[in-house]
Amino acid sequence: MFCPRCGAQIDPKQRYCMKCGALNYDHPDNQKMKQYITEEEFNKANEEYNNPEKNAVETVEIGGRTYETKTANKQKYVDTRAALGLLLFITICLGAVYYFVFPYSILMTLALCLAFFLLSFWMLVNICIYMKGGYSGFVSFIPFYSQYALYDIAVGNGWMFLVSFIPIFGLIYALYVNYQIGKVFGKSGLLTLFFPFIMLPIIAFSDSAAYQGDGRKFKKFLEKNKRRNTLAPAFVISALIFLVFLEFTQVSFADDCADYFTTKDILSVKNKVSKDIEDGIYSCDKGDIVTISGTYYIPFDDATELMDLPIPIRSSFNGNKFSGYFKVVVKGSHNTITYAITDGEDVYSNIYFGLEPEDVIVPKNVNTCKKS
Repeated sequence: MFCPRCGAQIDPKQRYCMKCGALNYDHPDNQKMKQYITEEEFNKANEEYNNPEKNAVETVEIGGRTYETKTANKQKYVDTRAALGLLLFITICLGAVYYFVFPYSILMTLALCLAFFLLSFWMLVNICIYMKGGYSGFVSFIPFYSQYALYDIAVGNGWMFLVSFIPIFGLIYALYVNYQIGKVFGKSGLLTLFFPFIMLPIIAFSDSAAYQGDGRKFKKFLEKNKRRNTLAPAFVISALIFLVFLEFTQVSFADDCADYFTTKDILSVKNKVSKDIEDGIYSCDKGDIVTISGTYYIPFDDATELMDLPIPIRSSFNGNKFSGYFKVVVKGSHNTITYAITDGEDVYSNIYFGLEPEDVIVPKNVNTCKKS
């Protein structure tokens, strides 16, 4: 429901609007207050609700009476949450391509999808803010004109962006513009200035952050009687970045990333094995791997079986499972863990070099251990 005074969305369970303090007459505790509303108050509320500069709802019920509004303010609404949902969908699609087509490990897939989402998300934040201010979302990517538009949204005069080229004073004024961005969208200017990575997304995606500034473009936008939709620019920008991230798989840097995440996955398995040994989870053919000195081998056909995770541990190069063994040398209360692991094409080891995948086998007549 909406506040009968300021038009802000309120919870039906609230007794009054948290923004302006107006009573919620639908609340049981406020029912008796209806009889104290004067005709003058009804007329004033009706007048405010027919003011397109203040109201964003079509009807409102006050004290049992329903008032209809003929405001054009609904056209100011920018469907930002739909754009955010589109971005999430494209991110999931990118993850599916990385995991099933290329195929990368889950860790590498998540890292790349997170990078894609954050980059696209921040561009989408700019798109939504510009569109809420009356501009096209693509304006935020046009050199110089984007600065003109930003200053128009913030201070009502786009040509003031030329001030930013003045040494020192331009920097100070640019900080003032960032402060104003918060103010013109009904948020704290200081919080927007000092915590832009928190406040700008709130301004971009919150319906309550409606534009209240004097931007010239925004006034023309209202006169055109249109409704902004962020889906088109959000799709274009996200799709372009999507293609860039797919092209990433063709460059040599992708191999460096695959090597990094493959090594990281192997080390995570090694650390888990080390912890499980300390916790006494492994039982051996002879002796106790925790207390009795000696050499122990922990063979495995799939590294996933060593981890307490529902997701597979696999190579970022070819998507194959890891197989091999850990060699544990126990001396008193200390142990040393080495390993020889292969994904069927390459061998990863912290002690042996020059091994081929077929050489990664546990020696005969050794003391082997497994999870109990």
